[in-house]
Amino acid sequence: MTQRLAIDETPAQPKRISHSRDNFDAIRLFAALAVLYGHAFYLTGASPIPSIFGNEVAAIAVKVFFIISGYLVTESWRRDPSPSRYLWRRGLRIFPGLFANTVLCALVLGPLVSTLPLADYFHSPLVPRYLQNIILRPASLLPGVFNTLPYPNAVNGSLWTLPVEFGMYLIAPVLVLWRGGQKVRILAGCVALCAASLYLNHVQPLTLGAHGRPIHDALNVAPYFLLGAAWRIVAPQSVYNVKAALFALVLMALIPAKETAYEIALYVVLPYAILSFALAKPAILGWAGRYGDFSYGVYIYAFPVQQTVALYFHTASRPILNAGLSLVPTLLLAIASWHLIEKRFLLLKPQRRQAMQNAVSAGSATG
Repeated sequence: MTQRLAIDETPAQPKRISHSRDNFDAIRLFAALAVLYGHAFYLTGASPIPSIFGNEVAAIAVKVFFIISGYLVTESWRRDPSPSRYLWRRGLRIFPGLFANTVLCALVLGPLVSTLPLADYFHSPLVPRYLQNIILRPASLLPGVFNTLPYPNAVNGSLWTLPVEFGMYLIAPVLVLWRGGQKVRILAGCVALCAASLYLNHVQPLTLGAHGRPIHDALNVAPYFLLGAAWRIVAPQSVYNVKAALFALVLMALIPAKETAYEIALYVVLPYAILSFALAKPAILGWAGRYGDFSYGVYIYAFPVQQTVALYFHTASRPILNAGLSLVPTLLLAIASWHLIEKRFLLLKPQRRQAMQNAVSAGSATG
């Protein structure tokens, strides 16, 4: 990672200047498409839901996002540990695309597909409530929208992960703020969060909710952010090996089919495997980001596109048809989101302090 030039981060993650040094872009895009595929089963009422390593496909894909985000966001912080610039970069990566997505769903898609008259639609308190997605307060209901579908009354069920991720943006720097004891703090944080997740998800499920989602959902994915951060801080790049990663994944298939056992194994194997594939040399999938980073756009647009497809093409119990018909429009929206919104706002990101100091020093020397 020391040879990579980071610009920014997630499915809201870091985007780099060079697209040929690693496979991060390709893995994130694949994960976003896996979420689309996994959600197709929910949104069409099909069963069984495809799963791997004791997790549904979409859940594994979100955990992959969190691993990569933890790794790259931590690298961004360590390069420039300025709280203001750090938060500005994180905000530029998440909020512009989220703003456009939320407004389009509430003020364009909603009125077009709602069963209510326009006047009733816009007078409903559900519309301004839905717009609070912009400030990371998830809401998935719009008046008269998608209420007859197999997965009813859900406009964009993917957005619940964004406040969880932003919360991890705030927590991670605290654990790596000071150089002394950095490794101990990040490992202790990982152990504590993993233990809480295991207990509240598999031993004593918690029924409390926040932001419209059960807390245990957040705890199911949040540890993977810290695990990605820990691998960045603790492990040298020399430890990553694609063959070892593949061998570890094969061994996981031999674990007895118990969710707790799978999850404990995933805490170790999944971050190592994903980062080994992402940092593999040569980066055979490094070309994936040549035309842009479309993973965030795919992630935030796939769900409403799939619900719209379910509405007009009657894909109940046909998840493959739903996913297939949703793929192209989702990719087109993601491409538009990147080129028209996300990329433009990333140009506003602050320069790193060291880069500015070097520029000043160079100017002084030549002057």
